[in-house]
Amino acid sequence: MPTPTPPEWFEMPELRRRRFADAVWIPLRISETTVYSGAYGKPGNKEETLLAGCVAVPLAHRTEAEKLGWMDIGLTHSGGPYAFEDGRYKPADVYQYRDGEDLATDLVFDQSFDGVCPRIWHVNQDLVLALGLLQEGDAWLRPSEGFIEVMRQRRNGNGDVIAIEIKSEFLRDYLAARGMILRLYYYCRRMEVISDVAHIPWTATGITDEKEHDSFKARMWEVDQDGDQYGAGVALFQVWRTDVDNEEDVPKFGPETDDNTAYQSTSFVRQGEKFHRVEGELWRGEWIEPSPRSERIRGDAPAQYHTYVVDAQGTRETGDKLNDEDIGCYLWFDPKVIMALSGRRGGGLKWYTAQTGSVWSLESWPTHFGINSTGLINVYAYDVAKLPSWQQQIWAAHNVTPNGSPSTELLDAQMRTRPAKTTAPEDDLRKVMELLDAEVEARFGDKLFKPHAALDGIFLNIQRFRALDEIGLLALAKDLARVTVDLLNIGFLKTVGKVADGEKLGSLKLLERFLSLMIGEQRAQALMTPLFGIYELRLADAHLPSSELEPSFAKVGLDRTAPGIFQGQQLIARVTSVLVAVYRLVRPASES
Repeated sequence: MPTPTPPEWFEMPELRRRRFADAVWIPLRISETTVYSGAYGKPGNKEETLLAGCVAVPLAHRTEAEKLGWMDIGLTHSGGPYAFEDGRYKPADVYQYRDGEDLATDLVFDQSFDGVCPRIWHVNQDLVLALGLLQEGDAWLRPSEGFIEVMRQRRNGNGDVIAIEIKSEFLRDYLAARGMILRLYYYCRRMEVISDVAHIPWTATGITDEKEHDSFKARMWEVDQDGDQYGAGVALFQVWRTDVDNEEDVPKFGPETDDNTAYQSTSFVRQGEKFHRVEGELWRGEWIEPSPRSERIRGDAPAQYHTYVVDAQGTRETGDKLNDEDIGCYLWFDPKVIMALSGRRGGGLKWYTAQTGSVWSLESWPTHFGINSTGLINVYAYDVAKLPSWQQQIWAAHNVTPNGSPSTELLDAQMRTRPAKTTAPEDDLRKVMELLDAEVEARFGDKLFKPHAALDGIFLNIQRFRALDEIGLLALAKDLARVTVDLLNIGFLKTVGKVADGEKLGSLKLLERFLSLMIGEQRAQALMTPLFGIYELRLADAHLPSSELEPSFAKVGLDRTAPGIFQGQQLIARVTSVLVAVYRLVRPASES
Protein backbone atom coordinates (compact mmCIF):
# COMPACT_ATOMS: atom_id res chain seq x y z
CA MET A 1 0.00 0.00 0.00
CA PRO A 2 1.50 3.39 -0.97
CA THR A 3 2.63 5.75 1.78
CA PRO A 4 0.03 8.52 2.32
CA THR A 5 1.07 11.99 1.23
CA PRO A 6 1.94 13.94 4.41
CA PRO A 7 -0.22 16.97 5.18
CA GLU A 8 2.90 19.21 4.95
CA TRP A 9 2.96 18.65 1.20
CA PHE A 10 -0.38 20.44 0.85
CA GLU A 11 0.64 23.09 3.39
CA MET A 12 3.66 24.15 1.27
CA PRO A 13 5.85 25.38 4.15
CA GLU A 14 8.97 25.59 1.97
CA LEU A 15 7.21 27.51 -0.82
CA ARG A 16 5.50 29.88 1.58
CA ARG A 17 8.88 30.59 3.22
CA ARG A 18 10.78 31.30 0.00
CA ARG A 19 10.70 34.47 -2.03
CA PHE A 20 11.63 34.83 -5.68
CA ALA A 21 13.21 38.13 -4.69
CA ASP A 22 15.96 36.06 -3.03
CA ALA A 23 16.35 33.54 -5.88
CA VAL A 24 19.06 33.37 -8.57
CA TRP A 25 16.50 32.80 -11.35
CA ILE A 26 13.38 34.97 -11.46
CA PRO A 27 10.41 33.88 -13.57
CA LEU A 28 9.03 36.29 -16.13
CA ARG A 29 6.30 33.81 -17.05
CA ILE A 30 5.59 30.24 -15.91
CA SER A 31 2.91 27.67 -16.66
CA GLU A 32 4.42 24.50 -15.29
CA THR A 33 2.94 21.26 -14.00
CA THR A 34 5.72 19.71 -11.94
CA VAL A 35 3.72 16.72 -10.69
CA TYR A 36 0.91 14.85 -12.41
CA SER A 37 -0.09 11.26 -11.83
CA GLY A 38 -3.14 9.04 -11.81
CA ALA A 39 -6.50 9.33 -13.57
CA TYR A 40 -8.56 12.47 -13.11
CA GLY A 41 -10.86 12.30 -10.09
CA LYS A 42 -9.65 8.89 -8.98
CA PRO A 43 -7.57 8.10 -5.89
CA GLY A 44 -3.93 8.65 -6.76
CA ASN A 45 -4.71 11.62 -8.98
CA LYS A 46 -1.99 14.06 -7.84
CA GLU A 47 -0.95 17.40 -9.29
CA GLU A 48 1.34 20.32 -8.56
CA THR A 49 1.19 23.45 -10.69
CA LEU A 50 3.11 26.74 -10.66
CA LEU A 51 1.92 29.74 -12.68
CA ALA A 52 3.48 33.21 -12.79
CA GLY A 53 3.29 36.49 -14.67
CA CYS A 54 4.81 39.95 -14.30
CA VAL A 55 5.06 43.53 -15.51
CA ALA A 56 7.83 46.13 -15.13
CA VAL A 57 6.51 49.24 -13.40
CA PRO A 58 8.06 52.74 -13.43
CA LEU A 59 9.09 53.66 -9.90
CA ALA A 60 6.71 56.61 -9.98
CA HIS A 61 3.75 54.22 -10.46
CA ARG A 62 4.67 51.83 -7.66
CA THR A 63 1.82 52.82 -5.36
CA GLU A 64 -0.76 52.58 -8.12
CA ALA A 65 0.60 49.18 -9.20
CA GLU A 66 0.11 47.80 -5.69
CA LYS A 67 -3.48 47.04 -6.65
CA LEU A 68 -2.42 44.67 -9.44
CA GLY A 69 -3.32 41.10 -8.57
CA TRP A 70 -3.31 37.64 -10.07
CA MET A 71 -6.23 38.35 -12.39
CA ASP A 72 -4.48 41.48 -13.69
CA ILE A 73 -0.99 40.21 -14.51
CA GLY A 74 -1.20 36.43 -14.09
CA LEU A 75 -1.46 33.98 -16.96
CA THR A 76 -4.84 35.35 -17.98
CA HIS A 77 -2.91 38.43 -19.14
CA SER A 78 -1.17 37.77 -22.45
CA GLY A 79 0.11 41.21 -23.44
CA GLY A 80 0.09 42.40 -27.04
CA PRO A 81 -1.10 45.38 -29.12
CA TYR A 82 -4.61 46.78 -29.25
CA ALA A 83 -6.29 49.25 -31.61
CA PHE A 84 -9.17 51.32 -30.18
CA GLU A 85 -12.15 52.35 -32.27
CA ASP A 86 -11.38 56.03 -31.65
CA GLY A 87 -8.00 55.71 -33.37
CA ARG A 88 -5.82 55.21 -30.32
CA TYR A 89 -3.29 52.37 -30.41
CA LYS A 90 -1.64 50.48 -27.55
CA PRO A 91 1.78 49.00 -28.50
CA ALA A 92 2.48 45.40 -27.56
CA ASP A 93 4.81 46.14 -24.66
CA VAL A 94 2.53 48.70 -22.97
CA TYR A 95 0.43 47.50 -20.03
CA GLN A 96 -2.72 49.48 -19.27
CA TYR A 97 -4.73 48.86 -16.13
CA ARG A 98 -7.44 51.18 -17.47
CA ASP A 99 -7.91 51.84 -21.18
CA GLY A 100 -5.74 54.67 -22.39
CA GLU A 101 -3.67 54.91 -19.19
CA ASP A 102 -0.17 53.43 -19.52
CA LEU A 103 0.93 51.89 -16.25
CA ALA A 104 3.69 49.34 -16.90
CA THR A 105 5.68 47.38 -19.48
CA ASP A 106 5.19 43.74 -20.41
CA LEU A 107 8.40 41.71 -20.65
CA VAL A 108 6.86 38.52 -22.11
CA PHE A 109 4.02 38.25 -24.63
CA ASP A 110 1.82 35.19 -25.14
CA GLN A 111 0.85 34.86 -28.82
CA SER A 112 -1.91 32.42 -29.77
CA PHE A 113 -3.11 31.31 -33.20
CA ASP A 114 -6.66 30.13 -32.44
CA GLY A 115 -5.45 26.58 -32.01
CA VAL A 116 -4.01 26.33 -35.54
CA CYS A 117 -0.41 26.49 -34.27
CA PRO A 118 1.18 26.10 -30.82
CA ARG A 119 1.29 29.24 -28.68
CA ILE A 120 4.51 31.24 -28.66
CA TRP A 121 6.01 33.23 -25.80
CA HIS A 122 8.00 36.24 -26.98
CA VAL A 123 10.53 38.11 -24.85
CA ASN A 124 10.46 41.90 -25.03
CA GLN A 125 13.25 42.79 -27.45
CA ASP A 126 14.19 45.88 -25.45
CA LEU A 127 15.27 43.55 -22.63
CA VAL A 128 17.24 41.38 -25.06
CA LEU A 129 18.96 44.31 -26.78
CA ALA A 130 19.68 46.27 -23.60
CA LEU A 131 21.51 43.31 -22.06
CA GLY A 132 23.19 42.41 -25.36
CA LEU A 133 21.82 38.86 -25.43
CA LEU A 134 22.26 36.21 -28.09
CA GLN A 135 19.65 33.45 -28.24
CA GLU A 136 20.98 29.96 -28.84
CA GLY A 137 18.33 27.29 -28.57
CA ASP A 138 16.53 27.79 -25.26
CA ALA A 139 19.21 30.02 -23.74
CA TRP A 140 20.00 33.71 -24.06
CA LEU A 141 23.72 34.32 -23.65
CA ARG A 142 25.70 37.51 -23.08
CA PRO A 143 28.76 37.31 -25.38
CA SER A 144 30.32 40.44 -23.88
CA GLU A 145 30.50 38.62 -20.55
CA GLY A 146 32.03 35.34 -21.67
CA PHE A 147 28.77 33.93 -23.08
CA ILE A 148 27.28 33.61 -19.61
CA GLU A 149 23.70 32.33 -19.60
CA VAL A 150 21.43 35.24 -18.63
CA MET A 151 17.96 34.07 -19.59
CA ARG A 152 16.46 30.69 -20.42
CA GLN A 153 13.24 29.02 -21.41
CA ARG A 154 12.28 25.58 -20.17
CA ARG A 155 10.09 23.05 -21.94
CA ASN A 156 7.94 20.12 -20.91
CA GLY A 157 8.12 16.61 -22.31
CA ASN A 158 6.02 17.64 -25.30
CA GLY A 159 8.44 20.40 -26.23
CA ASP A 160 6.11 23.23 -25.17
CA VAL A 161 7.70 26.23 -23.45
CA ILE A 162 6.58 26.28 -19.82
CA ALA A 163 8.86 28.93 -18.31
CA ILE A 164 10.98 31.95 -19.18
CA GLU A 165 13.40 32.91 -16.41
CA ILE A 166 16.15 35.49 -16.04
CA LYS A 167 19.07 35.74 -13.64
CA SER A 168 18.33 38.18 -10.86
CA GLU A 169 21.44 40.36 -11.17
CA PHE A 170 20.83 41.00 -14.88
CA LEU A 171 17.13 41.72 -14.45
CA ARG A 172 17.90 44.16 -11.63
CA ASP A 173 20.54 45.91 -13.76
CA TYR A 174 17.92 46.36 -16.49
CA LEU A 175 15.32 47.64 -14.04
CA ALA A 176 17.84 50.13 -12.62
CA ALA A 177 18.68 51.43 -16.10
CA ARG A 178 14.98 51.97 -16.87
CA GLY A 179 14.01 53.32 -13.46
CA MET A 180 11.59 50.45 -12.94
CA ILE A 181 10.57 47.77 -10.47
CA LEU A 182 9.15 44.34 -11.33
CA ARG A 183 5.70 43.33 -10.13
CA LEU A 184 5.56 39.52 -10.02
CA TYR A 185 2.46 37.51 -9.19
CA TYR A 186 2.31 33.75 -8.96
CA TYR A 187 -0.04 30.94 -8.05
CA CYS A 188 0.85 27.46 -6.81
CA ARG A 189 -1.55 24.57 -6.29
CA ARG A 190 -0.99 21.12 -4.83
CA MET A 191 -3.87 18.66 -5.09
CA GLU A 192 -4.52 14.96 -4.57
CA VAL A 193 -7.58 12.71 -4.59
CA ILE A 194 -7.33 10.19 -1.76
CA SER A 195 -9.58 7.61 -0.11
CA ASP A 196 -8.68 8.18 3.53
CA VAL A 197 -7.90 11.58 5.09
CA ALA A 198 -7.55 10.41 8.70
CA HIS A 199 -3.85 11.42 8.73
CA ILE A 200 -4.65 15.05 7.78
CA PRO A 201 -5.66 17.02 10.89
CA TRP A 202 -7.29 20.06 9.30
CA THR A 203 -9.75 18.49 6.86
CA ALA A 204 -12.78 19.69 8.81
CA THR A 205 -11.72 23.33 9.20
CA GLY A 206 -9.13 23.87 6.47
CA ILE A 207 -6.31 26.40 6.76
CA THR A 208 -6.55 30.07 5.86
CA ASP A 209 -3.58 32.44 6.05
CA GLU A 210 -4.46 35.81 4.57
CA LYS A 211 -2.00 38.68 4.18
CA GLU A 212 -1.90 41.52 1.70
CA HIS A 213 -0.89 40.07 -1.67
CA ASP A 214 -0.07 36.78 0.08
CA SER A 215 -2.91 34.31 0.49
CA PHE A 216 -2.77 30.62 1.36
CA LYS A 217 -5.67 28.21 1.68
CA ALA A 218 -5.79 24.47 2.33
CA ARG A 219 -9.05 22.56 2.25
CA MET A 220 -10.72 19.22 1.63
CA TRP A 221 -14.03 18.33 0.03
CA GLU A 222 -15.71 15.09 -0.89
CA VAL A 223 -15.88 14.06 -4.55
CA ASP A 224 -17.52 11.25 -6.47
CA GLN A 225 -15.88 8.80 -8.86
CA ASP A 226 -15.81 11.48 -11.58
CA GLY A 227 -14.02 14.03 -9.40
CA ASP A 228 -17.08 16.23 -8.93
CA GLN A 229 -18.34 17.45 -5.57
CA TYR A 230 -20.05 14.64 -3.70
CA GLY A 231 -23.71 15.26 -2.73
CA ALA A 232 -24.05 18.25 -5.08
CA GLY A 233 -27.36 18.57 -6.85
CA VAL A 234 -27.30 18.57 -10.66
CA ALA A 235 -30.16 19.84 -12.84
CA LEU A 236 -30.34 19.15 -16.58
CA PHE A 237 -32.60 21.09 -18.91
CA GLN A 238 -33.36 20.15 -22.53
CA VAL A 239 -35.26 22.56 -24.80
CA TRP A 240 -36.20 21.84 -28.43
CA ARG A 241 -38.18 23.27 -31.33
CA THR A 242 -41.53 21.66 -32.23
CA ASP A 243 -42.03 23.37 -35.61
CA VAL A 244 -39.40 21.44 -37.55
CA ASP A 245 -40.64 20.02 -40.88
CA ASN A 246 -38.13 17.59 -42.37
CA GLU A 247 -39.97 17.70 -45.76
CA GLU A 248 -39.60 21.46 -46.16
CA ASP A 249 -36.85 22.32 -48.66
CA VAL A 250 -35.91 25.73 -47.30
CA PRO A 251 -37.11 25.94 -43.72
CA LYS A 252 -37.33 29.28 -41.95
CA PHE A 253 -37.69 29.55 -38.21
CA GLY A 254 -39.23 32.45 -36.39
CA PRO A 255 -38.57 33.57 -32.85
CA GLU A 256 -38.88 31.00 -30.09
CA THR A 257 -42.22 31.00 -28.26
CA ASP A 258 -44.09 28.71 -25.93
CA ASP A 259 -46.07 27.47 -28.97
CA ASN A 260 -43.03 26.25 -30.98
CA THR A 261 -40.82 24.90 -28.16
CA ALA A 262 -40.98 22.13 -25.61
CA TYR A 263 -38.70 21.18 -22.75
CA GLN A 264 -38.00 18.65 -20.06
CA SER A 265 -35.84 18.69 -16.97
CA THR A 266 -34.22 16.11 -14.74
CA SER A 267 -32.14 16.34 -11.61
CA PHE A 268 -29.98 14.10 -9.47
CA VAL A 269 -27.57 14.20 -6.57
CA ARG A 270 -23.95 13.15 -7.07
CA GLN A 271 -23.48 10.01 -5.00
CA GLY A 272 -21.86 6.61 -5.50
CA GLU A 273 -18.35 5.92 -4.25
CA LYS A 274 -16.95 8.74 -2.13
CA PHE A 275 -13.38 10.07 -2.25
CA HIS A 276 -11.63 13.17 -0.88
CA ARG A 277 -9.95 15.96 -2.79
CA VAL A 278 -7.28 17.69 -0.69
CA GLU A 279 -5.83 20.93 -1.98
CA GLY A 280 -3.45 23.69 -1.00
CA GLU A 281 -3.31 26.98 -2.93
CA LEU A 282 -0.93 29.93 -2.70
CA TRP A 283 -1.39 33.32 -4.36
CA ARG A 284 1.41 35.81 -3.88
CA GLY A 285 2.56 39.14 -5.25
CA GLU A 286 6.19 40.24 -4.91
CA TRP A 287 8.23 43.29 -5.80
CA ILE A 288 11.61 42.61 -7.42
CA GLU A 289 13.62 45.72 -6.65
CA PRO A 290 16.10 47.27 -9.12
CA SER A 291 19.79 47.18 -8.38
CA PRO A 292 21.22 50.33 -6.78
CA ARG A 293 23.26 50.76 -9.95
CA SER A 294 23.28 49.63 -13.57
CA GLU A 295 26.88 48.64 -14.29
CA ARG A 296 26.13 46.70 -17.48
CA ILE A 297 23.60 48.87 -19.29
CA ARG A 298 24.16 52.39 -17.93
CA GLY A 299 27.85 51.92 -17.12
CA ASP A 300 27.57 52.93 -13.46
CA ALA A 301 30.68 52.61 -11.30
CA PRO A 302 30.77 49.28 -9.43
CA ALA A 303 29.93 49.14 -5.73
CA GLN A 304 33.36 47.73 -4.98
CA TYR A 305 36.57 47.24 -6.89
CA HIS A 306 38.78 44.19 -7.16
CA THR A 307 42.08 44.47 -5.32
CA TYR A 308 45.54 43.31 -6.38
CA VAL A 309 48.83 42.68 -4.60
CA VAL A 310 51.31 45.25 -5.91
CA ASP A 311 54.49 44.60 -3.92
CA ALA A 312 56.44 42.00 -1.94
CA GLN A 313 54.90 43.21 1.33
CA GLY A 314 51.44 42.21 0.14
CA THR A 315 50.12 45.75 -0.23
CA ARG A 316 46.83 45.79 -2.10
CA GLU A 317 45.46 48.45 -4.41
CA THR A 318 41.99 48.64 -5.96
CA GLY A 319 41.41 48.27 -9.67
CA ASP A 320 40.03 51.80 -9.62
CA LYS A 321 43.35 53.22 -8.40
CA LEU A 322 45.36 51.08 -10.83
CA ASN A 323 43.20 52.17 -13.77
CA ASP A 324 45.76 54.76 -14.84
CA GLU A 325 47.87 54.34 -17.97
CA ASP A 326 50.85 55.94 -16.19
CA ILE A 327 50.61 53.78 -13.07
CA GLY A 328 54.10 52.30 -13.70
CA CYS A 329 53.30 49.05 -11.90
CA TYR A 330 53.32 45.36 -12.86
CA LEU A 331 51.22 42.56 -11.34
CA TRP A 332 52.01 38.87 -10.88
CA PHE A 333 49.58 35.99 -11.55
CA ASP A 334 49.45 32.24 -11.28
CA PRO A 335 49.88 30.85 -14.84
CA LYS A 336 46.54 29.03 -14.49
CA VAL A 337 44.93 32.37 -15.32
CA ILE A 338 45.82 31.94 -19.01
CA MET A 339 43.74 28.79 -19.50
CA ALA A 340 40.99 30.22 -17.27
CA LEU A 341 40.63 33.09 -19.76
CA SER A 342 41.50 31.54 -23.12
CA GLY A 343 39.56 28.35 -22.41
CA ARG A 344 36.23 30.20 -22.21
CA ARG A 345 33.98 30.41 -25.20
CA GLY A 346 35.13 33.45 -27.18
CA GLY A 347 38.54 33.28 -25.49
CA GLY A 348 41.91 32.92 -27.17
CA LEU A 349 45.67 33.14 -26.94
CA LYS A 350 48.27 34.62 -29.27
CA TRP A 351 52.05 34.50 -29.00
CA TYR A 352 54.32 37.46 -29.79
CA THR A 353 57.65 36.06 -28.63
CA ALA A 354 58.84 32.96 -26.77
CA GLN A 355 57.71 34.43 -23.42
CA THR A 356 55.09 37.05 -24.31
CA GLY A 357 51.68 37.05 -25.89
CA SER A 358 48.12 38.23 -25.45
CA VAL A 359 45.20 36.44 -23.86
CA TRP A 360 41.51 37.22 -23.90
CA SER A 361 38.15 35.96 -22.86
CA LEU A 362 36.70 38.29 -25.48
CA GLU A 363 38.73 39.18 -28.55
CA SER A 364 37.92 42.87 -28.13
CA TRP A 365 39.73 42.85 -24.74
CA PRO A 366 43.20 41.32 -25.35
CA THR A 367 45.70 41.59 -22.51
CA HIS A 368 49.45 41.63 -23.17
CA PHE A 369 51.30 39.28 -20.79
CA GLY A 370 54.78 37.95 -20.17
CA ILE A 371 56.22 34.91 -18.37
CA ASN A 372 58.96 35.64 -15.86
CA SER A 373 61.88 33.48 -14.74
CA THR A 374 59.85 31.77 -12.00
CA GLY A 375 57.03 30.81 -14.34
CA LEU A 376 54.56 33.47 -13.17
CA ILE A 377 52.51 35.69 -15.46
CA ASN A 378 53.22 39.43 -15.50
CA VAL A 379 50.80 42.07 -16.78
CA TYR A 380 51.04 45.85 -16.65
CA ALA A 381 48.58 46.84 -13.90
CA TYR A 382 46.61 49.27 -16.05
CA ASP A 383 45.99 46.55 -18.66
CA VAL A 384 44.11 44.50 -16.04
CA ALA A 385 42.48 47.39 -14.18
CA LYS A 386 40.84 48.75 -17.36
CA LEU A 387 39.05 45.45 -18.05
CA PRO A 388 35.33 44.92 -17.35
CA SER A 389 34.61 43.87 -13.78
CA TRP A 390 33.71 40.27 -14.64
CA GLN A 391 37.08 39.78 -16.40
CA GLN A 392 38.95 41.40 -13.52
CA GLN A 393 37.28 38.88 -11.25
CA ILE A 394 39.14 36.09 -13.06
CA TRP A 395 42.45 37.94 -12.95
CA ALA A 396 42.03 38.89 -9.29
CA ALA A 397 41.34 35.26 -8.35
CA HIS A 398 44.79 34.31 -9.73
CA ASN A 399 46.73 37.33 -8.42
CA VAL A 400 49.79 36.38 -6.31
CA THR A 401 52.56 38.09 -4.38
CA PRO A 402 55.52 39.08 -6.61
CA ASN A 403 58.15 36.38 -7.06
CA GLY A 404 61.00 37.08 -9.44
CA SER A 405 61.47 40.16 -11.57
CA PRO A 406 58.89 41.04 -14.22
CA SER A 407 59.20 39.14 -17.49
CA THR A 408 62.32 40.32 -19.34
CA GLU A 409 60.69 39.95 -22.75
CA LEU A 410 57.60 41.87 -21.58
CA LEU A 411 59.82 44.72 -20.34
CA ASP A 412 61.70 44.59 -23.65
CA ALA A 413 58.44 45.12 -25.51
CA GLN A 414 56.70 47.64 -23.25
CA MET A 415 59.47 49.62 -21.57
CA ARG A 416 62.57 49.29 -23.75
CA THR A 417 60.48 49.14 -26.98
CA ARG A 418 62.89 46.53 -28.32
CA PRO A 419 60.77 43.38 -28.62
CA ALA A 420 62.68 40.12 -28.41
CA LYS A 421 63.21 38.26 -31.67
CA THR A 422 62.37 34.88 -30.13
CA THR A 423 59.40 32.74 -31.16
CA ALA A 424 57.06 30.47 -29.24
CA PRO A 425 57.31 26.74 -30.02
CA GLU A 426 53.50 26.59 -29.92
CA ASP A 427 53.50 28.76 -33.06
CA ASP A 428 56.52 27.12 -34.65
CA LEU A 429 55.30 23.52 -34.42
CA ARG A 430 52.45 23.67 -36.90
CA LYS A 431 54.34 25.93 -39.29
CA VAL A 432 57.24 23.48 -39.38
CA MET A 433 54.91 20.52 -39.93
CA GLU A 434 53.28 22.28 -42.89
CA LEU A 435 56.65 23.21 -44.42
CA LEU A 436 57.96 19.69 -43.93
CA ASP A 437 54.86 18.14 -45.47
CA ALA A 438 55.11 20.41 -48.51
CA GLU A 439 58.84 19.68 -48.96
CA VAL A 440 58.38 15.89 -48.65
CA GLU A 441 55.53 15.93 -51.15
CA ALA A 442 57.53 18.05 -53.61
CA ARG A 443 60.53 15.74 -53.41
CA PHE A 444 58.94 12.30 -52.95
CA GLY A 445 55.40 12.71 -54.27
CA ASP A 446 53.59 12.03 -50.99
CA LYS A 447 53.06 13.70 -47.63
CA LEU A 448 54.80 12.73 -44.40
CA PHE A 449 51.69 13.26 -42.28
CA LYS A 450 48.14 12.01 -42.80
CA PRO A 451 45.26 14.53 -42.57
CA HIS A 452 43.10 14.52 -39.44
CA ALA A 453 39.68 16.19 -39.00
CA ALA A 454 40.33 17.15 -35.36
CA LEU A 455 43.77 18.65 -35.97
CA ASP A 456 42.75 22.28 -35.35
CA GLY A 457 41.23 21.44 -31.98
CA ILE A 458 44.25 19.40 -30.89
CA PHE A 459 46.68 22.19 -31.79
CA LEU A 460 44.66 24.63 -29.69
CA ASN A 461 45.38 22.38 -26.70
CA ILE A 462 49.11 22.21 -27.33
CA GLN A 463 50.03 24.93 -24.87
CA ARG A 464 52.66 25.04 -22.13
CA PHE A 465 49.98 26.26 -19.71
CA ARG A 466 48.54 22.74 -19.62
CA ALA A 467 51.78 21.42 -18.11
CA LEU A 468 51.54 23.08 -14.72
CA ASP A 469 51.52 19.68 -13.00
CA GLU A 470 52.60 16.13 -13.86
CA ILE A 471 49.18 15.09 -15.13
CA GLY A 472 49.01 18.11 -17.42
CA LEU A 473 52.54 17.45 -18.69
CA LEU A 474 51.62 13.89 -19.66
CA ALA A 475 48.41 15.11 -21.30
CA LEU A 476 50.44 17.58 -23.34
CA ALA A 477 52.81 14.76 -24.37
CA LYS A 478 49.81 12.75 -25.49
CA ASP A 479 48.54 15.53 -27.74
CA LEU A 480 52.00 16.11 -29.19
CA ALA A 481 52.17 12.43 -30.09
CA ARG A 482 48.69 12.61 -31.61
CA VAL A 483 49.67 15.36 -34.09
CA THR A 484 53.06 13.87 -34.96
CA VAL A 485 53.70 10.17 -34.28
CA ASP A 486 50.08 9.05 -34.77
CA LEU A 487 49.79 10.91 -38.09
CA LEU A 488 52.94 9.57 -39.75
CA ASN A 489 52.17 8.21 -43.23
CA ILE A 490 53.21 4.56 -42.73
CA GLY A 491 52.64 3.52 -46.34
CA PHE A 492 54.85 6.30 -47.63
CA LEU A 493 57.60 5.60 -45.06
CA LYS A 494 57.65 1.89 -45.93
CA THR A 495 58.18 2.79 -49.55
CA VAL A 496 60.91 5.40 -49.12
CA GLY A 497 62.54 3.42 -46.29
CA LYS A 498 62.82 0.33 -48.53
CA VAL A 499 61.22 -1.90 -45.92
CA ALA A 500 61.29 -5.58 -46.90
CA ASP A 501 58.14 -7.67 -46.97
CA GLY A 502 57.48 -9.19 -43.56
CA GLU A 503 59.64 -6.66 -41.74
CA LYS A 504 57.57 -5.16 -38.94
CA LEU A 505 58.44 -1.63 -37.91
CA GLY A 506 56.38 0.95 -35.99
CA SER A 507 55.82 4.44 -37.29
CA LEU A 508 58.78 5.97 -35.40
CA LYS A 509 61.13 3.20 -36.50
CA LEU A 510 59.97 3.71 -40.07
CA LEU A 511 60.79 7.42 -39.83
CA GLU A 512 64.16 6.54 -38.29
CA ARG A 513 64.87 4.13 -41.20
CA PHE A 514 64.00 6.87 -43.69
CA LEU A 515 66.37 9.33 -41.97
CA SER A 516 69.15 6.77 -41.64
CA LEU A 517 69.30 6.49 -45.42
CA MET A 518 70.34 10.15 -45.45
CA ILE A 519 72.48 10.59 -42.30
CA GLY A 520 73.30 7.09 -41.11
CA GLU A 521 71.81 4.92 -38.39
CA GLN A 522 73.58 6.46 -35.38
CA ARG A 523 72.71 10.06 -36.19
CA ALA A 524 69.14 9.07 -37.07
CA GLN A 525 68.74 7.33 -33.68
CA ALA A 526 70.08 10.39 -31.84
CA LEU A 527 67.81 12.72 -33.78
CA MET A 528 64.73 10.58 -33.11
CA THR A 529 65.33 10.07 -29.36
CA PRO A 530 63.03 12.95 -28.22
CA LEU A 531 60.17 11.58 -30.32
CA PHE A 532 60.59 8.12 -28.76
CA GLY A 533 60.54 9.79 -25.34
CA ILE A 534 57.35 11.69 -26.21
CA TYR A 535 55.70 8.47 -27.38
CA GLU A 536 56.63 6.67 -24.16
CA LEU A 537 55.13 9.52 -22.14
CA ARG A 538 52.01 9.34 -24.32
CA LEU A 539 51.55 5.73 -23.20
CA ALA A 540 52.40 6.40 -19.55
CA ASP A 541 49.84 6.20 -16.79
CA ALA A 542 49.45 9.53 -15.02
CA HIS A 543 49.54 7.71 -11.68
CA LEU A 544 52.89 6.01 -12.24
CA PRO A 545 55.65 6.99 -9.79
CA SER A 546 57.77 9.82 -11.13
CA SER A 547 60.87 7.60 -10.96
CA GLU A 548 59.41 5.30 -13.62
CA LEU A 549 58.85 8.22 -15.98
CA GLU A 550 62.28 9.83 -15.63
CA PRO A 551 63.99 7.78 -18.37
CA SER A 552 61.35 8.96 -20.85
CA PHE A 553 61.67 12.56 -19.70
CA ALA A 554 65.44 12.22 -20.10
CA LYS A 555 65.00 11.11 -23.72
CA VAL A 556 63.00 14.24 -24.42
CA GLY A 557 65.63 16.35 -22.68
CA LEU A 558 63.47 18.12 -20.10
CA ASP A 559 64.87 20.10 -17.21
CA ARG A 560 62.92 18.41 -14.42
CA THR A 561 63.94 21.09 -11.92
CA ALA A 562 62.24 23.84 -13.93
CA PRO A 563 58.66 25.00 -13.20
CA GLY A 564 56.00 22.99 -15.05
CA ILE A 565 55.27 25.82 -17.47
CA PHE A 566 58.87 25.69 -18.74
CA GLN A 567 58.86 21.90 -18.95
CA GLY A 568 55.77 22.21 -21.15
CA GLN A 569 57.56 24.75 -23.32
CA GLN A 570 60.59 22.45 -23.60
CA LEU A 571 58.37 19.50 -24.52
CA ILE A 572 56.86 21.38 -27.46
CA ALA A 573 60.25 22.84 -28.43
CA ARG A 574 61.94 19.40 -28.53
CA VAL A 575 59.34 18.03 -30.95
CA THR A 576 59.60 21.16 -33.06
CA SER A 577 63.41 20.98 -33.19
CA VAL A 578 63.29 17.35 -34.39
CA LEU A 579 60.93 18.30 -37.21
CA VAL A 580 63.09 21.30 -38.13
CA ALA A 581 66.09 18.96 -38.41
CA VAL A 582 64.08 16.55 -40.60
CA TYR A 583 63.01 19.45 -42.80
CA ARG A 584 66.64 20.51 -43.30
CA LEU A 585 67.60 16.97 -44.25
CA VAL A 586 64.77 16.60 -46.75
CA ARG A 587 65.26 20.00 -48.33
CA PRO A 588 67.86 20.01 -51.10
CA ALA A 589 71.17 21.57 -50.07
CA SER A 590 70.88 24.24 -52.75
CA GLU A 591 67.71 25.54 -51.11
CA SER A 592 68.90 25.41 -47.48
